[in-house]
Amino acid sequence: MKDIQVITGCMFAGKTTELIRRLKLINKNYLLVKPKVDTRDVGSQICTHDGLFERGIQVDSLSEISNKLKNIEVLGIDEAQFFKKSIVQDIKDISSQGIIIIIAGLAKDYLNKSFGCMDDIIEISTSTTWLTAKCNQCNKPAEYSHRKAMNLTNQVLIGNANEYEALCEICFNKTQ
Repeated sequence: MKDIQVITGCMFAGKTTELIRRLKLINKNYLLVKPKVDTRDVGSQICTHDGLFERGIQVDSLSEISNKLKNIEVLGIDEAQFFKKSIVQDIKDISSQGIIIIIAGLAKDYLNKSFGCMDDIIEISTSTTWLTAKCNQCNKPAEYSHRKAMNLTNQVLIGNANEYEALCEICFNKTQ
């Protein structure tokens, strides 16, 4: 039976923290991967905004880990929105091998538009968890990722709290 879990929400909602928590809680052999394009972490460490870290592998596509799949029961994928759309078929193929897949990623970009492959990943998931952060302006629950410096030419701008903030709907709409 396939088990494809998605953890999503705005930036700073704790998606990577929840991914690592689930990987440790499930207590099975796991592998954690993230896209090479995300250069915020150092080497093989996948870090959270609240200081947790876990050993992982940076890849351009899941085909790079095919030789490692025979030794794992769970695959964790962080920052899934940065992968190419071909990841969706890779997820289906890996899941068909009986491997549990737990995926963390942004479903929406800073304009609240669909981000990368995440809509397609959510569509094939067996469960989706939507997390919220705390609004950087008013402290209410935040559901939006707001880019502080409006660079409208690129959907992708790898960044952290210097470039982005979490906002509630009211505060987000004030920025538009």
